[in-house]
Amino acid sequence: MARPLRLSFQGAARTVTGSRHFLSFGEYQWLYDCGLYQGRREEADIINRRFAFEPKRLDAVVVSHAHLDHIGNLPTLVSQGFRGRIHLTAASADLSRVMLPDSAHLMQRDVEHVNKRRGQRPERQPLYSIADVETTLERFETYRYGRAFDLFPGVSGTWHDAGHILGSAMTTFTFEQDGRSFRLLMGGDLGRSKRAILRDPEVPPGPDALVLESTYGDRLHGDDAETEQQLIAAVQRTVARGGRVVVPAFAVGRTQELVAVLHALMERGAIPELPVFVDSPMARAATAVFKQHPECFDEDTARMFAQEDGAPFGFDRLRYVTTVEESRSLNELKTPCIIVSASGMCEGGRVLHHLQHALGDPRNTILFVGYQGHGTLGRRLRDGATSVNVYGEPFEVRAEIVGLDGFSAHADQRELLEWVQRLDPLPRTIFLVHGELAPAQTLAALLRERTGATVHVPEKGQEFDLWT
Repeated sequence: MARPLRLSFQGAARTVTGSRHFLSFGEYQWLYDCGLYQGRREEADIINRRFAFEPKRLDAVVVSHAHLDHIGNLPTLVSQGFRGRIHLTAASADLSRVMLPDSAHLMQRDVEHVNKRRGQRPERQPLYSIADVETTLERFETYRYGRAFDLFPGVSGTWHDAGHILGSAMTTFTFEQDGRSFRLLMGGDLGRSKRAILRDPEVPPGPDALVLESTYGDRLHGDDAETEQQLIAAVQRTVARGGRVVVPAFAVGRTQELVAVLHALMERGAIPELPVFVDSPMARAATAVFKQHPECFDEDTARMFAQEDGAPFGFDRLRYVTTVEESRSLNELKTPCIIVSASGMCEGGRVLHHLQHALGDPRNTILFVGYQGHGTLGRRLRDGATSVNVYGEPFEVRAEIVGLDGFSAHADQRELLEWVQRLDPLPRTIFLVHGELAPAQTLAALLRERTGATVHVPEKGQEFDLWT
């Protein structure tokens, strides 16, 4: 009896965050990613607590990479009854051991802060606890790139380097029945070629069906030289005003790349010698994980790491801030500096503290180096808001706001199209996820034209029969 293969999109459908894709093959059920939806507090809490399936009936989870919008809801899944294994690369596992406890800690702190100001509203509870995280980490099954693994009878998987962050992967699932086979390539986020630190994305054997991100499906990043000049100019303007540069950055990937670029610019005198503070315990811990996985580095970074005392992850001007007291003391500095702090979309973490002190001063610059999801504080600032709430308090925006999309770890429209067109054979069916509707539709039209594939932009909850 034929076993049908079905795929439904339970997250990151026509939106950028909350990746969660549900697969079934006959009697087996599993998820590809289980990430946090990041947006307005009320909406995000509802979305993250509710699953359209029974977690206890899941047999496994396969993870693309360790950003919270791809792994951050795993403890909720576990707390609601999931008992299976979680499959991921070794580097993603090590990063998750940093990211998930930090996420639980920030949730608890955020809930405590909100509850103090709740008035007559019911008291909030965190999405999950550190105990849920510890149980989740015990379920990890780790792999190397290129390693094939048997997921279920008739279902195997292979990991390919996605070049997005340390440990990021695409997974080719191969399904076998009745002497026939079907290949499904599940992508999380696709990285970019010739970026600092990591290798370029792999091009695996062409699948029958492909799930692909579309975050920048309607846009092109500036070239590297243009992005570099924009960064140099922003830093120089801020220094001339006697201000500071505050960079909301994801603790994993973006922080390490930005620090490497700043180091190189100061080395050649393109920007002034400034103290650089990475104010994120998670970023410090994540950087330690980077140092444990040089097998993921590109040739230039591997050589620098081996020959220059661990550069670009540590240099004389760089200081990792650990304690809350140290973090607060940064706001007392009277001279220009650069502060890199999480979270990247300004939805939590220490960066909110720095925004409280920086937004109202026209000498300062808030520098965005990554995508800002719809409904986030970072998006409102990038869209030109003149007043925003931080921790529930209004702040007038007088600081300069600068966005540099060229630092994005996501492939842009051209890079996505070129990567797909290198697949051999070309996929017959493509699903676009992890993008807002307009970018996804723009990319879909181009992919139909250039590949002849049937391209879908699925709605949340939409299910497709792939193969029987």
